[in-house]
Amino acid sequence: MSRRTGAFARAFVAWLSRGPLLALAGMAMLGGLASPTLAAVRDYALCFGDDKGPSDDQGLGGLSGPTYKKEAGVDKGAAEQRIAACTVIAEDDTEASRLRVSAYFYRGVARDDLEDLDGAIADYSEAIALDPKRASVYFNRGSDWYNKGDDERAIADFNIAISLEPSAGDAYASRGWAFLRRGKVDAAILDFQQAIEAEPRSNRGHTGLGAAWAKKGEREKSIAEYGEAIRLDPADLIALVNRGIARAARGEFDSAITDYDAAIRADPQSADAYVNRSAAWIGKNDWARAIADANQAIALDAGIVDGYYSRGVAWANKGNNDRAVADFDKAVELDATDARAWFGRSLIRSRNGTPSAPPPTASALSSSTRSGPAPAAKPRRPKQPSRQPPRQGIRRPPELCSSAPRCGYRNMAWTARCSISTGRSASIPTMPTPISAAAAPGCSRAIRPALQPIAGAPSNST
Repeated sequence: MSRRTGAFARAFVAWLSRGPLLALAGMAMLGGLASPTLAAVRDYALCFGDDKGPSDDQGLGGLSGPTYKKEAGVDKGAAEQRIAACTVIAEDDTEASRLRVSAYFYRGVARDDLEDLDGAIADYSEAIALDPKRASVYFNRGSDWYNKGDDERAIADFNIAISLEPSAGDAYASRGWAFLRRGKVDAAILDFQQAIEAEPRSNRGHTGLGAAWAKKGEREKSIAEYGEAIRLDPADLIALVNRGIARAARGEFDSAITDYDAAIRADPQSADAYVNRSAAWIGKNDWARAIADANQAIALDAGIVDGYYSRGVAWANKGNNDRAVADFDKAVELDATDARAWFGRSLIRSRNGTPSAPPPTASALSSSTRSGPAPAAKPRRPKQPSRQPPRQGIRRPPELCSSAPRCGYRNMAWTARCSISTGRSASIPTMPTPISAAAAPGCSRAIRPALQPIAGAPSNST
């Protein structure tokens, strides 16, 4: 899967006092005079690094650095070397317990860098078994549970982190994202507000609160919160992309494109920024730029359904039906439940006089799985291994007939037949719409590309 910009700044705990660390490192060097192998293997500095923090802090530690910043790719070799160095310390029963806890912690961080979530969770669990009072370990393990899609375990770990460090804004914000993904929007709002109160100068709470208001359909409040997040951090990718989506939904395509431009400057590898800018160009009837941005999104993430859908819409509007059908085919291949792609393909084929394959039945839709990369959060740098779930949320399918008994994927077969048999004028959508969990079901006479706001993911402390 493609890497995506992380959601929160590092919240770091250095449990080792610098004095003992230097002393231990010095002892290792002296020991190396007699035993070069020992000096090379038992490398405390390599395992623990040169991170700074409160010497005996048991909470999440101080915050440093900007949020949502993209750093250079992870150095796989360096991460593997750190794992090797920490393994010697962590798995030595004769080593001081405090050092073993730290070694497990940092080995977990290195495994997060390599996107080995299961290995990282195992290491954090070992650290907790040795010392159950470290908030950072629960925070990191909770972040990894979130990234694996296990919101219940994530919330449980964030609960403990908050109980150990009641002023930890990161933990409140991370728990807010987990609540939001579970559909507990009111609980998420409370957590994001608590995160803002704990850290007024941090953008994280405002970004999450903007996403929560969007879920409740409060577009103006959402835009205001995203604006505050961007004021605090002009490179906040999530706030920039999501505010762009909200502005595009109001028909403010130029303002939306400005936000997407800034998002791309913040993270040139963000497929979400490109695919949403593609939708905005569609809104301006600029098919060439829409295709160019969709191409870039697909190049960055070959499994991005919205990229193929947007490009298909643009090709259709340029009159290239063959390419449009090919893109809708690919979108359906990646996500058989994407009703927009089914409809777009059906419409193009009906225009060409080509019989269309029937849309999936209700049972097929209810049991289908994505063939492309799952939109689950994954870990990444900096100091907060996490990948954004770019297209999370409720996807409203397109409906054409106001007389349809109900709207939803399971009714898509009926809808597709209705759209053609009634002879009503149907057009491929040209306007991106953010998805809200509170959106009331209903049918409209035109469909729109439901490009999802990207959701935040918890960061991991390092």
